[in-house]
Amino acid sequence: MSKELSAEHNDTLKELLNISMGQAADKLARLLNLHVTLTVPAIKLVDKSELDKIEEMEEAYHFTRQSFYGGMSGELVTLLSKKGGRVIAAEMNQLDAQQAEDMPSILVDDCLLDISNILSGASLKGLCQQIELNLKIQPPTIFKPSEQQHRLSEWKTPILMEVDFIIEVAEFQTKTIILFADNGLDQVLVQLDELL
Repeated sequence: MSKELSAEHNDTLKELLNISMGQAADKLARLLNLHVTLTVPAIKLVDKSELDKIEEMEEAYHFTRQSFYGGMSGELVTLLSKKGGRVIAAEMNQLDAQQAEDMPSILVDDCLLDISNILSGASLKGLCQQIELNLKIQPPTIFKPSEQQHRLSEWKTPILMEVDFIIEVAEFQTKTIILFADNGLDQVLVQLDELL
């Protein structure tokens, strides 16, 4: 890794991501017509062993991935807790408790993809708008780490962003990992330096 996150970079990144996550949470609240509360993002660079541990969380989380490119490139991996996921999908589809139980898993998956796109995709876009980096993000897809040929730990500069979303009807946790290709993190840090 060519650069580390200084305390100033971390604080600025946290502040900018907090703004963009707040906007994403507001968008989700309007979609669900429910109050959404979020914690302040916890941000850190992670190493290969931490990424390996994250991949082992497949039992507790749904995983989505979104490629991004433009001012920087890489992949956005989002973990969405299975606990609360079905409840939120039911709310999105205005289903009662019995209908929620009978809801096909494909419908739950579609809702989780929408949530992933809102929370993570919009957050990364929001960050890039604030630091004036052009970015295109592909739609998310669901994947299982255990079925992938390449491991997350093969990426060079991963940043882990953890945020808890609490929605009136369910506690729902997300973890977003921004996996930068090439010098993507350096590009972000250069833009952050201009803000400092």
